Amino acid sequence: MITPEDDFPHPVPPQAFMTWKENWVFPAVDTERRVASLFHFSLRPGDGEGIFTAKFCIDGWEHRYVGRSPVPRDLTRFVPVANERITFEVVDAGSRFHITYAGDELDADIWYTGRFHAWDFDDGPLAPGESTLGDRGRHVFHFRHYEQALQHEGTVTIKAGPRAGETIEISGYANRDHSWGWRQDLTFRHHHWLCASFESRFVEGTVMNETCYPHGDKFGGWISTEAGNRAVLAVDTSDAYWLAQGEPLPQLSRDVRYRIATLDGETVTVIAHIASDYGRLYLNARSPDRTEVYQDVQIFCDMTLEETGERGSGVLELGKFYDGPDAATVTARSASRLPA
Repeated sequence: MITPEDDFPHPVPPQAFMTWKENWVFPAVDTERRVASLFHFSLRPGDGEGIFTAKFCIDGWEHRYVGRSPVPRDLTRFVPVANERITFEVVDAGSRFHITYAGDELDADIWYTGRFHAWDFDDGPLAPGESTLGDRGRHVFHFRHYEQALQHEGTVTIKAGPRAGETIEISGYANRDHSWGWRQDLTFRHHHWLCASFESRFVEGTVMNETCYPHGDKFGGWISTEAGNRAVLAVDTSDAYWLAQGEPLPQLSRDVRYRIATLDGETVTVIAHIASDYGRLYLNARSPDRTEVYQDVQIFCDMTLEETGERGSGVLELGKFYDGPDAATVTARSASRLPA
């Protein structure tokens, strides 16, 4: 029914200021050979382009590629997902994936295989209270999002630097996420994304704080075992030491402990050994005027399941919003210069 108020301008939904993105992320680490790798694909059909990212840390030597390439408005025709340097193929949906990369400094050919079934974050519990995005905003991610624990294997051929001419056979734990929907990374205030792979299980805990949900942190994640997937209810982040408002991310030189509670009543504790990492790879977003930055760092490291002492590895991604007249300069060491 029309009301007298309808004669006046209406509030604009937050989605009007967001970009439609379809993203894939593949982080992996070979702890024996000290090779951390990250592939990130971000398709923005409304802008007519995609951002294709390949980043490696090989025993302390870093390689970074970020490129913009055209994509069609109808993404269903964009198979495989590729530009002139990176190709991503779904070989067997839900279980097998292939990425090739041809760069100036290195080439890579990597296969990814599912360890457990994927987890759809829409199957997790909703956060309490209301969101400006409705129930969509009560999910830990306000866009569609699922993830999966993986193994990876392949080759990296180095063409520059101190190990030029060497081909490394890599293998180890990995994971992937796939998301699509309206998003604007500069509305995020902070997040934690813990992806810990062990022989017996995969533990994922996510914490998201963003402007569309005014009630504080939202929690999500799951634990995968051979018996299936179990939803995460809450993540204790009290050991985090970098959340002071108005400051950029610090050096992150101390290990951090997360306590993760599942919906069925189990609590597990994961220690991320970020003080002695295998590499740190960045996916920062910044505003065009360089006054706002969402810092985003993936730290590849060993993990310990405290209750059993089991050792594993994985990635801890941390994000934090920082603004000010010199925000981009202050965070330049970690800037990809292109939004994720």
